[in-house]
Amino acid sequence: MTKNLQQELKDRWDTFTASEQKIAVYMLQNIRDVPFETAVSLGEHVGVSAMTVGRFLRNLGYDGVAELREALREKGTWEQLYEEPAQSKDTDAVAAHLQEEIRALSEVHSLVGTNEWKSVVKLLVSADRVSVASFQHAAFLGQGLAKMLQQLRPSVSFHPGSDGAYIDMLDSTRNSCVVLIDVRRYFKQFRPLATEVVKSGIPLVLITDTDCYWARELTPHVLMVRANWVWHSYSGLISLFSLLAASVIQQSGGVMERIGHVNEMRQKLVGYMGSSPKKDPEPSVDGRKTKTSLNRAADSKSKKLR
Repeated sequence: MTKNLQQELKDRWDTFTASEQKIAVYMLQNIRDVPFETAVSLGEHVGVSAMTVGRFLRNLGYDGVAELREALREKGTWEQLYEEPAQSKDTDAVAAHLQEEIRALSEVHSLVGTNEWKSVVKLLVSADRVSVASFQHAAFLGQGLAKMLQQLRPSVSFHPGSDGAYIDMLDSTRNSCVVLIDVRRYFKQFRPLATEVVKSGIPLVLITDTDCYWARELTPHVLMVRANWVWHSYSGLISLFSLLAASVIQQSGGVMERIGHVNEMRQKLVGYMGSSPKKDPEPSVDGRKTKTSLNRAADSKSKKLR
């Protein structure tokens, strides 16, 4: 029932009024909580009347919220997000997974060169500051993208939100750029934070999946990967990050010089396996060796004479 309702909301999206789309978005994003809602509480969440909610549900074929609740309680709504797509018994699970991976990678590569892609790359290149955030157990996604971009341009940072308010991120300006990354089941701070960024007039990039219906309501700078079951791999997103980095390199100047400088500093401060740092040149004054260097030369000559 849950999947049927979600699919129906998606299929009929273009037929909904603005108010109905608000209700549909809330139901898609909070499907596991709907069995515990009333018409009044649903309306309060999205800013419409209980009467509008009732009319919308009747349009979907339910007598009201009570019937919808019973239908959704037939099975825990969140559990169905973790069910892998049905496969025939003779299907090779590894081969099926490989095909899903190939499809995800192909779809990500097809984004390159689209208008949305170009607009995102332009922001990442031209912004005076790029702030990246992702959430909870998916925090590594934002950290990975931020680390990639730090190699290519200055003033890139990842924001873990440890202050509870993302103050430093929201201090960005109209010349900056904020990148938020999340996929279903979306964390609670994802949409409110995106909304605050837009309210502050800061250009916003959203990297998410195709179930995130509200993304393009907030910003035109949206890159989406195919929504998959919750046990999905992140190969599509990682590939998307690599492609973004490649596009940033193509559109930027002086990237190789920056990468060289970064590597030089790492070698000097940390070091790499299998190599040794270059020796600092001997200090000199007006082109002449310092006293220390002369003393070393004299000592060497003295040893030879002995």
